[in-house]
Amino acid sequence: MKFYLFSKLKENGEIVFNYLSKIGEVTSSLSECDIIVSVGGDGTLLNTGKKAIEYDKPIVGINAGHLGYLCAFKIEEIASLSIDDFLSLKESHRTLIEYNGEVAINEICVLKANPVQSIEVGIKGIATWKGDGLIVSTATGSSSYNQSAGGPILNPLSTDLVVTPVCPHFAKVGPQIIKDDAVVVNVSNRTKALLTVDTKVIGEINEPVVIKKSNKVLRLLTR
Repeated sequence: MKFYLFSKLKENGEIVFNYLSKIGEVTSSLSECDIIVSVGGDGTLLNTGKKAIEYDKPIVGINAGHLGYLCAFKIEEIASLSIDDFLSLKESHRTLIEYNGEVAINEICVLKANPVQSIEVGIKGIATWKGDGLIVSTATGSSSYNQSAGGPILNPLSTDLVVTPVCPHFAKVGPQIIKDDAVVVNVSNRTKALLTVDTKVIGEINEPVVIKKSNKVLRLLTR
């Protein structure tokens, strides 16, 4: 079994490298590996996950960070793991969303560019909100920024999307679960708005944003 290893910190990377070398081979080639191993927290796995999506490889997270919600193992238990522990992992295919080819594992957001000025955003046929912006989240990302903004947590394997307003003013309609394959976010051109894909800032926008489910999936390995 060939592993491609990415670690945020050198010390943790050496611990995992030594372990993986005993049960298989660590390769520097993404195209030749069987499993991508991400060592860090959920943020590290999100960044490494983009490579897993690009090369259509399964990815497993080893938590050496703060949360590690998406990770299968903790760095402290690496020494006691066997090859069977890796072989017994279950592969789940997580729904992804995208905007203009930019793929998100967690969420795509339309947020106010001016910290002291609200923006008006809406989903056609559902509602329009005035506030700090809007989150369109996958089931995987529903426990992240979406939850912090008061949105519901979905089963990680759900293919539904969650639309959650951020700090809305006097909202009569709250977060919505969407089953459609695409969501059109309308943005008022009276104020500036920023578009973000996971942690990446795409830039300012002043036109409707079409967010759709991607044909690609994240092949995440879990216990």
